[in-house]
Amino acid sequence: MTRTVLIAGYGAFGALHAAAWSRLPGIALRVADAEAAARVRAVADGIAPEAVFADLAAAMAGADIVDIVTPPDAHVDVAEMALARGLPVLIEKPATRTLAEALRLQRLAHGIPVQIGLILRAHPLTLRARALLAEGAIGRLISMSGDFSGWKRTREDSSLVENDGVHFLDLMRHLAGSPIASIDAVGHARLGGALADDIRIDTIHASGVTGELRLGLVRGGTVADSVVPDAQTRKELMLCGDGGLLHLDFNRNRLTKAAVRYAATPGGWHPHPGALETEEMGDTSTVDLLRASFAAFLDTLDHGTPPLSGVAEGAVDLARVTDAIATALARGPRAPVNVLEPEAIP
Repeated sequence: MTRTVLIAGYGAFGALHAAAWSRLPGIALRVADAEAAARVRAVADGIAPEAVFADLAAAMAGADIVDIVTPPDAHVDVAEMALARGLPVLIEKPATRTLAEALRLQRLAHGIPVQIGLILRAHPLTLRARALLAEGAIGRLISMSGDFSGWKRTREDSSLVENDGVHFLDLMRHLAGSPIASIDAVGHARLGGALADDIRIDTIHASGVTGELRLGLVRGGTVADSVVPDAQTRKELMLCGDGGLLHLDFNRNRLTKAAVRYAATPGGWHPHPGALETEEMGDTSTVDLLRASFAAFLDTLDHGTPPLSGVAEGAVDLARVTDAIATALARGPRAPVNVLEPEAIP
């Protein structure tokens, strides 16, 4: 059986989607993009000229799956066109810009499979961490600490939270197995611009697990970014339990597991570190992750397995979280507690 996948939007990430789909058997590709230059690129990349369209509705006429890689503002409108035709839909993150759009998408889906492009769920580090958590390798999960920051260009069509933060916010929800119940966030414009370039987000999950996430530019990065050329970032997530921790480094594709035993003392706790183990996951490219997430979606279509990240978690839950972050950031930086006398502060 051959399925025709329509890639709606052929920017840089649309091209990566095409490369990933091409690694799966039984897939025929077509592209729709209103920009002539994008259509020229698609043909240059090997898409048959007769399968490249300027008109989205015409392109959908022979499609079996619609893969939406347009700018975020157009996601829901394109999804509506596809879902009205009964076509399964993949949507790049952020799936929507607002909670109202996310709820609209949920209504439109009405039983038609939809998967949101939160590809870190398919990463070997994530799969391994979930297995270790399930077997109790670090005891009871207590807290999570993420850092997704560094020297990487900011985008005009989405914020630091929407472009970078949603990946780790979703992973924290995924690994904790519990939705985020409350949020606090504070942002600073360290470089003096109009937008926050250094953000800290604190989460409390419904299960009681807590989390913190740092986003931004000025903290720099330690290694080449795994996705964006010429960027230098850190993408690290720490999972802390009452029996140890897991450190996931998504740039180096490395997992470190550390064991610990806490002994109660009159002063609080005495930690007794145990074994320290490191696992190298091997090179994992963006195309590898996209291919794995697309394969999972095909399993959803063929066998009814839940989407890797469905509308409820990948759109509605995340929209609630990003709305709450925006509300918290709008309050501005917290008032500091002075150490020096007021007259000594420059």
